[in-house]
Amino acid sequence: MPGRSDDAGSDVLDTYLADLAGRCGPAVFEAVLAAVRGTCAMLSEGHPALLEGPDGTAFGPQLQREYLALLAVLMTGRTDLEVIGVPTAGGTAGWAVVEPDVAADPDAADAVRARVAAGEADRAEALDVLASAFPPPRRHPR
Repeated sequence: MPGRSDDAGSDVLDTYLADLAGRCGPAVFEAVLAAVRGTCAMLSEGHPALLEGPDGTAFGPQLQREYLALLAVLMTGRTDLEVIGVPTAGGTAGWAVVEPDVAADPDAADAVRARVAAGEADRAEALDVLASAFPPPRRHPR
């Protein structure tokens, strides 16, 4: 775990991984571990991470959720954080890691979802402005 070398940190991670394996089954567990290992390696080398599920299949919602939860444990050393679903403009599921009291409070969870949606809308608007200011080059016919 980043920043932790004591036995307590290892125990937290070992306990979390055992729970994850029991919750997901072997194929999903291995896919989540492979994705996290790959992500850590790619990020440490300055590359973006690409994700896939078992046997090269799509990295679906269950894998996304477990992947994010495991990354949260690795980054914080905490197993009490929760992953909540966040709808996106494209209609696909997004995720947010929140404190347990936020996940338990529908109004607080909706406030997080609203902040994430507003941030996504701002990013999309900024990309539209950039695309209109810097259109892709036109290809000349050969």
